[in-house]
Amino acid sequence: MNLHDLTETELSDHLNAVLAEQERRAALATIPGQIASMSATFQAGGGDVDELRAAVG
Repeated sequence: MNLHDLTETELSDHLNAVLAEQERRAALATIPGQIASMSATFQAGGGDVDELRAAVG
């Protein structure tokens, strides 16, 4: 892809698509750790692990 050939609208759309993809990848990388941390906090507070499993699906 030659970015020099894109119109301003096409370039903006491409930038938005790239930013959305970066956000998606970052979420996929961080969410499992966040869930693990939240699960530990939930269980340490007396939460029912079966309830947690049902909520996560």
